Amino acid sequence: MQTTVSIPTLENIAFQRLENENFITGEVDFNPTYGVYTGYLQITPTICIDFTDSKYCLADEGEKIAEISSDLENAIENYLRDNYTISDDESEYDFADMRIKLQKEY
Repeated sequence: MQTTVSIPTLENIAFQRLENENFITGEVDFNPTYGVYTGYLQITPTICIDFTDSKYCLADEGEKIAEISSDLENAIENYLRDNYTISDDESEYDFADMRIKLQKEY
């Protein structure tokens, strides 16, 4: 399904949504074991940024974002890393558990 929105217009909309974090809807999951994101971010009523298996594409356009704009691809990667990446580092959890235990003892 092709849209009547031009690629530069679509790119501008995507950048605005990323910058303002105001997507229509979206669902993002991060798998720390494999370091991949799955899900989507809806940027217009009919078009979303789909990054299932970390292959970023405009879902209804069927075009890979890397082929449209490397700047947009980098912006999406940065947005996902900054907002959805969770650490697989157990030391963070160990510290929190120790702090809770110490608080209970006092």
